[in-house]
Formats: sequence, structure tokens, C-alpha cells
Amino acid sequence: MPTPPPTQSAPKVPAGFDLAGFVRAAKLNFIKLQIANDIGNLDQIREFTTPGMYDELSRDFAGRAGAKQQTDVVALNAELLEVVSDGKAHSASVRFSGMMRETAGASPVGFAEVWNLAKPVNGSSGWLLARIQQMH
Repeated sequence: MPTPPPTQSAPKVPAGFDLAGFVRAAKLNFIKLQIANDIGNLDQIREFTTPGMYDELSRDFAGRAGAKQQTDVVALNAELLEVVSDGKAHSASVRFSGMMRETAGASPVGFAEVWNLAKPVNGSSGWLLARIQQMH
């Protein structure tokens, strides 16, 4: 008898959490960050990153010394892993995977990374990118 495929467990989320809306917004922000990073729009990057993540991304941009970059996201999958709260902030982890090309005309390559997002419980800001973990 063949082994059944592994089942994906549902992410841990608070009651009433809009999972589909959150994943849709996460994918949109993934694309927005790629575009803002490519063109060096640091003001836009600042809008949806924590101060620490912004500092890291702006240092990366400065290190490119004006070199042109173009990221084409060919395929994008997003999976919410969990949402937790410590009373002061909500934290969410989203696994992104897919195919992208970072050089015009190049073949797309696979990627996988986890974004850690944070949002104050008091609602003073929306979800902000706090950390990116490269999976391969």
C-alpha cells in the first residue's frame, strides 16, 4: 500500500484571523520589497520594515554602489507558519518559495526564505518585516 502524502497542518493563528487576506498581503509586500530594493527606494522600504531590518537593507543597497539590479519573481508561494502574541506585539512567520531571476535573460532559480513579521498589539503600525531567513 503506498504511503499517503504528508498533510500540511494548519498554521497556529488567533481566532478570527484573516488567513487568506494575510497571505495575499504578504505576497504583495514580497513583490513590493523586491521592486523597492531593486530601484533603491529606501523611503518605501522604511514603510514596511522595522528599524533594524531597514538598516540592514539600506547597508546592502549602499554596498551595491549604484549597480543596477532587477529581480523578476517568476513564481511565488507563501505559507503562513504561525502567528503568536506576547502581549506587547504579534509576530508572524511566513515561508516564501518559488522561482526568481536576478539577471535579465538568466534562467530563473529556486528560492526559499522565511520572513518574520512584527506588529504592535496597540495597532500603532501594521505588519513590519523584522527578519529574513534564507532557507537555501
